[in-house]
Amino acid sequence: MAGYPCILLIGIGGVYNYGCEAIVRGTEAIVRSAWPDARIVYASRRPEEDKRRLTGSDVDVVYRPSRGRYSLSNVIRKLLSFMGIKWHPMSDSLALLNGHKAVLSIGGDIYTLSSSGEYSGALPKFGAAAEERGIPYILWGASVGPFARNPRAEAFFKEHLSRISLITARERDTVEYLAGIGVSRNVVPCADPAFAVAPEIVKNGTPRGAKKRTVAVNLSPLSVRHIGLSQTDAIDSQAKMIERIVGTYDVEVVLVPHVVCGFSEHDDDLRYLRRIRTAVDGPSQQRVRLLDTDTGFVGTKRVLAECDLVIAARMHCAINAMAAHVPTLLLAYSQKAQGMANYVYGHRDWAFALKDFCSDECLNAIGRMLDSTEMVSAHLARRIPEVRSDAFRPVDALRRLIS
Repeated sequence: MAGYPCILLIGIGGVYNYGCEAIVRGTEAIVRSAWPDARIVYASRRPEEDKRRLTGSDVDVVYRPSRGRYSLSNVIRKLLSFMGIKWHPMSDSLALLNGHKAVLSIGGDIYTLSSSGEYSGALPKFGAAAEERGIPYILWGASVGPFARNPRAEAFFKEHLSRISLITARERDTVEYLAGIGVSRNVVPCADPAFAVAPEIVKNGTPRGAKKRTVAVNLSPLSVRHIGLSQTDAIDSQAKMIERIVGTYDVEVVLVPHVVCGFSEHDDDLRYLRRIRTAVDGPSQQRVRLLDTDTGFVGTKRVLAECDLVIAARMHCAINAMAAHVPTLLLAYSQKAQGMANYVYGHRDWAFALKDFCSDECLNAIGRMLDSTEMVSAHLARRIPEVRSDAFRPVDALRRLIS
């Protein structure tokens, strides 16, 4: 077994988020390209559910205990917060490190500020503890920052990131931001691991005949919080925008969730999109359907590959569609989507701020993309194999660390 390392994946809340599922599946493919017989262990808050959702993968799923609400460290943290003191206790057991050659933090965008400008130091402290024990801690396929609006966060992450073994950064904006705060020695540019999943599923270029064009739309309750709207107001305005898309461009619309979780309505795309479809007016509603099943990342990719255009608020929904060579407009509520658009397209013309989704400018951009679908799809067919190759770029650095 000495030649086949055991690698721990940690950092996500569960693969009910199809983007997190894609990161696990893609990371497995990347690691196995170097070590076909590696043992890959994913620490999960919901191990039984995640085992089911990861059917077909060869990843071991183990339980990742969560710190109880009334645990001593949580009570102390809360008391200190009342005194204006920020304390971020480590929330994961160090027993998870036992037997592992490396730890991959797979959260993607954990190392960013929340919509309120806050941050958590819990996982970074776990990573620091791994490094102290001689186990490389790797921030894997990540977007980082910016932290400028929270100087305390920027100072914390600058020190932490300069000390860890490796950062694999999934878009140029992150690489440039890290360099700007003095972190570059341990940075390797790459593509998101999701680009390594199901590469065989791509858009069929055959003529559609008399069938109407189909536009897939992904909207999420999480993104609404980032732009400061109430759900009621957002649903009303977004439903009206979908009516405008249907009426202006004579298309069918399919509403596509990319996070499906029965336990948390505030993060559940499916319930949110059900409400949007209900809010669409009668005549247009007949042209709007909902993907009302829990299809997972790969199943959703098959649906997206049948569409002419995808509009996505969840970045991994956008990645899923672009990887299938489907023209995709990214609705950005954070810097990461802007960076991803620039990385894949070479410009930011196909990234719109989510707050501007319901604007005339965005409606016109949708029209321009619909007029350019063949050109954009051909660009993606050329570009995505390069991007997929970039997803495997960190393998050499990982091999050096582990050997």
